[in-house]
Amino acid sequence: MTIPIHPEALKAQRSRKRWTQEELCEATSGPNKVSLPTIKRIESTKEDFYPAQDRVALTLAKVLGVSTEELGKEPTERAQLEESLRKVGYRPLRTMIDAETALAFNMVQDIYGIPIRSQIEMAPLFMTLLAEGSLAWRRERVKAIEEASEALQGLGGGHSSYVYTAWRIDAGTAAERKSIEKKDFFGIDVSEEAFDCGYDRSQNNPFADYLQDFAKEVGAKNIRFDADFGWKTSEGLPNYRIGAEIIDHLTDDDPDAEYALLRGHVRMKDIPEELMGDKKKEERVAWMIAQIPEEELAVRKAERDSLMSLLDTIDLPTTFPKGGNDD
Repeated sequence: MTIPIHPEALKAQRSRKRWTQEELCEATSGPNKVSLPTIKRIESTKEDFYPAQDRVALTLAKVLGVSTEELGKEPTERAQLEESLRKVGYRPLRTMIDAETALAFNMVQDIYGIPIRSQIEMAPLFMTLLAEGSLAWRRERVKAIEEASEALQGLGGGHSSYVYTAWRIDAGTAAERKSIEKKDFFGIDVSEEAFDCGYDRSQNNPFADYLQDFAKEVGAKNIRFDADFGWKTSEGLPNYRIGAEIIDHLTDDDPDAEYALLRGHVRMKDIPEELMGDKKKEERVAWMIAQIPEEELAVRKAERDSLMSLLDTIDLPTTFPKGGNDD
């Protein structure tokens, strides 16, 4: 039995992996190894399709992470465009982001006029500056604590309680300096004493503290940190919203209108100018909701009704006892 492979499809999928023909051959090592001559023969065929043995097609599809059907199709214009851009130094970013982050990109573009593409291209620079800024911020704080410790010892005059307190402070600042030297941005390598004193990485960490302090210092009114909802990333970067007050104003706190923004059914620039005034809130919200596809909106309503009916079945007490659980 044979399975057709389009020569350009195999080339495109191999290029996506950034493999040479030899590397593709090596990736198929094992009992079903595809020889280098076979790979060259498939890619150099002048016919529209190469009739490959099913073992060959299945092995190539597996190592390339695609289906045999995809290997049998002529590459799309998008794939061809991507390949041409690769040749001049461009690389695609393959990742999924949550709706809040996608909306944040749009809000930065709408508020500050910075295109989304530029935000992505500049992200490594911005992150590096923030990372180095956080280390400098921590050094300044350690220095201030050390100076306070020295002043405390001077006030104590050798009294044992003051000496002990200063010793604990000095031990803490020494540990913090080691953490800074190791570029321990998220406070992972802290002393056991820190945990004994109540430090909890699930609640705060040095980098998150710096970002929030920096936002306060510069008066960043368009940033809101959502500390009650855990971290945005596993490393400990804080949850945030860009332009939260603007969004609240536009949607009048209507969940469906906000959903329209989050799912990209509405962009700020798309909202008709005549609906932007305070007196047009109801009309604006209705217009935003109307941009959600009917089927999608119906699903949301059904889910909401289901949740409400579930809540109705829960018998909540109307009054609560002031004391304990005495019968």
